[in-house]
Amino acid sequence: MVQHILVAEDEVDIRELLRLALSGAGYEVETAPDGGAALEQARARPPSLVVTDLRMPRVNGLELIRRLRAEPSLGGVPVILFTAYVSTDPGVAEARRLEHVEVVTKGSIAELRRAVARILEEGTS
Repeated sequence: MVQHILVAEDEVDIRELLRLALSGAGYEVETAPDGGAALEQARARPPSLVVTDLRMPRVNGLELIRRLRAEPSLGGVPVILFTAYVSTDPGVAEARRLEHVEVVTKGSIAELRRAVARILEEGTS
């Protein structure tokens, strides 16, 4: 069974890069331009994993994670916070304290793919 990944990223070029990188690794990838759209999509079709940017309009990545955790059917979905603000945004420290959340530095597609593979493999074993 193909794993379903939901990517929330407001920058079109990065969103497309992530879609290509993850679909090229054999995953089914759905994208959203912000956390609000991602939450609606996750409710309609719960993903195996969410990859989200931190800073987005409407609903940011941290708020998306909070809202996912508040929903019984989505609370356990693993999340990768893919952000360039690993050491500067206090939201990153908060995200690290939440269950099933991993932080990956934006710009490292190889590191993201390794984290995705590891998380999804752990979820199937």
